Amino acid sequence: MNEFQKETVTKLVYTFAQRANITNQDQIYDTINKLCSMNISDSIDAILVSLNDLLNRKMITEEDIFANVESIIKLNPEQYTSVNDLIARLNWIKGMNMEHPNMPLTENHQLVIDAFDEFNALIEGRFDCYYTGGLMGYLATNHVLERYHGDLDLFINEQQLITLKDLIDSSADFEFISNMAHKEVNGHEYKIVYKGTPMSIGLFLFERQPDNSITTKEYYFENQNGSKQLFVDEHHFSKDYTDMSFSNLIRYHNGIPYKMMSLESIYNSKKNSRPKDRYDARIIKDDVDMMIDYKLDVERKNNFTINRKAISKSVIHRVEELMQEQKNNDYNETSVKKM
Repeated sequence: MNEFQKETVTKLVYTFAQRANITNQDQIYDTINKLCSMNISDSIDAILVSLNDLLNRKMITEEDIFANVESIIKLNPEQYTSVNDLIARLNWIKGMNMEHPNMPLTENHQLVIDAFDEFNALIEGRFDCYYTGGLMGYLATNHVLERYHGDLDLFINEQQLITLKDLIDSSADFEFISNMAHKEVNGHEYKIVYKGTPMSIGLFLFERQPDNSITTKEYYFENQNGSKQLFVDEHHFSKDYTDMSFSNLIRYHNGIPYKMMSLESIYNSKKNSRPKDRYDARIIKDDVDMMIDYKLDVERKNNFTINRKAISKSVIHRVEELMQEQKNNDYNETSVKKM
């Protein structure tokens, strides 16, 4: 951010603080410093959201905003040329659920790419796994990142889960975390946190069948007569569905290999979902084979049955045992150091 932009941001903050009757000087200084430390695009996003919040709380009026809208436009005239551009941007932010992100958008994009590259460099293509989710559509079509990405999603063969955990435990940059203590039917059994940041890789588990088709697994504990019983929901995909959805094409990002779900599968899962998912789907639509998308619709209807069963022995039990052993060892080591 250049000096003109910093000066303009400072004036805007003081102007709207006065309009909203905000007199806490520490709050005003903190807001100015935060906005001026951001990339200019992130700063404008934050200003638009803050003004919308103040408007909704009736602390300022629309007239207050329109009286100062030219100053906001001048912050980045190459990106915004009119009040309609700013309104469209605010509506897009709201539609993407990005009004109050954990970090500025530019920082988020850098973080998700760093986590993606470093994790791929760590696993070195040695695992039976496939990325899924919105980020993959952007990367596969070389489209610039636009929205906020909360995490990465990875399907992995459950037979390799312990091997992956051992690898993560040997890394200084990643931490293997269990969600099993509070997980319900949906969600990730495990996630891999990157450098203690809000960015993580959430794991979806599957079993590889003899014909190379895939059965996805959803594990969760339920209390049965006072004891915790492990259940699994199994969803078997036909060989045709598996071949259309789980692509074995080796892709590269920054020279590092990875595999992902097919674009058709990602598009198919997003096209009728949440606003941010439909937005992702529109971005990759031109690169999608619509005949495969149609076949996936048909296969989904024919592969809807989920088999639910209780299990007494599984890879989940073993992983949980290993994690408890680690906790006990850490506790013992801490106790010894305190003696």
